[in-house]
Amino acid sequence: MGASQAESTAAVERIYREHGSRLWWALLAWTGDRDVATEAVAESFAQALGRGDALRDPLAWIWKAAFRIAAGEMKRRRATHQLLDAPYEMEEPTGVLEALRRLSPKQRAAVVLFHYCGYRLSEIAEILGSNRATVSVHLSRGRRRLRAILQEEEQ
Repeated sequence: MGASQAESTAAVERIYREHGSRLWWALLAWTGDRDVATEAVAESFAQALGRGDALRDPLAWIWKAAFRIAAGEMKRRRATHQLLDAPYEMEEPTGVLEALRRLSPKQRAAVVLFHYCGYRLSEIAEILGSNRATVSVHLSRGRRRLRAILQEEEQ
């Protein structure tokens, strides 16, 4: 392993230690599925390691990759679910996670990435493959819907 490869491996390992847990929780909040979150985090870091020093911004790349991997897995699961024509049952979550699940996937992603992860709108747009204006709309609508859901639950 060359010096450059060793440095990029060390950088990815540092990112995992510092951001891996936060990424996992963000994916869990977005997908509602622990397995999908775990698989997406693991796969995104494995791919980052494989790309080595070709990544200019490993942290941003890993977040973007993890969300795309999770989205692909959720899409695959929906297709499989439709083919099996079996009801999908999930344990009833409580609190904020339950309220987040009631948002559209795009609203949920915008809310989680902005409020939980602290990303700016332009960074969220990059992660989701969207544009800043669209993310802003999803964030605004998601906040409004989340507020209504949580107030509804209080009554």
